[in-house]
Amino acid sequence: MERYRRRRAIVKILVHLVDVTDFTLPDGTASSDWFEDAFAALELYEKADLRIYDGTAGLLPAPGEVSRPGNAVVVTGSAGPVYEKKPWIGPLVDFLADAHRAGSWILGVCFGHHALAAALGGEVTENPRGREMGTVRIYLTEAGRASPLFRGFRSGDPVNLVHRTHVSKLPEGAERLAYNQMTPTQAFRSGRSFGYQPHPEMTPAILEQLVRMYGNVLIRREHFLDDAEHLENFVGTFGETPSSMRILENFVDMAAGRAEGDRG
Repeated sequence: MERYRRRRAIVKILVHLVDVTDFTLPDGTASSDWFEDAFAALELYEKADLRIYDGTAGLLPAPGEVSRPGNAVVVTGSAGPVYEKKPWIGPLVDFLADAHRAGSWILGVCFGHHALAAALGGEVTENPRGREMGTVRIYLTEAGRASPLFRGFRSGDPVNLVHRTHVSKLPEGAERLAYNQMTPTQAFRSGRSFGYQPHPEMTPAILEQLVRMYGNVLIRREHFLDDAEHLENFVGTFGETPSSMRILENFVDMAAGRAEGDRG
C-alpha cells in the first residue's frame, strides 16, 4: 500500500512594521522599502505579510492585536537618538512597553533596539567610543549562540550598521546576545522582545547612499572620515551580510512557533 504524506501548510503571520525613518535616501527610499526588499530576497512573503505604520506620524498598531498569536512587531531605525525630544518617540516607547507586557513578539532594529531598551527600563547614551558605521563584525555570547534568533549566524560574521548611541545599560533581567569592541551590547533579549543594533535589511548600496548623503557631517563635523578620498576608500569596504539578513527570517519563524527550542 502506498502512503502519501500530506504537506503541512505554512500559516502566515502578520508582521507590524513600524517605520520611524525620518529621512529618505537620494533614491527616494526609506526603511520600510528596505525591509520589503529584504523580505522579498529571503522569500519571507511565503511566511509573513507586512503591515506598515508611519511611526513618525504617531501611527502604531493596537497592543491587543499584536499580542495575539500570529502577530509580531518590528521597529526600524531612525536618524536621531531615542532621548531626543520628538513628539512621536514617547508614544512609541509606551507602545513597546505595553506590547512587551502583553507578551508580543518584538524585534527592534538600531533605533528600535534603543527604543525597546528604553521601554523596558534600560539606558541609552552616546557611545563614548564614537560612531560605528560600515560593515563590521560582531560576536555572540553563550546566550546568543544558543538563541534561535542567530540560527545560521557564526560568531564574527559581518553586519552592516550605523549609529552613535548605544544601549549602555541593559533592562533588568535581559540577556546580552552579541557584542564587539565598539559596542558592548549589539543584541539583547528579554522574553519575546529582541533588540538588534545592526541593520539586517541594509545592503551595501543603502549604506553607500547614507555615507554619501552625510559625507560632509562625517568629514567636517565628526571627523569620522578624513576627506573625500577616505570616503571613497571606506565605501569600498562595504559588503553583503547574508547571515545578518537571516535574522529577519529567524525572528519570523520564532514568532510563528517554527523555531526549534524556543517558544518565548
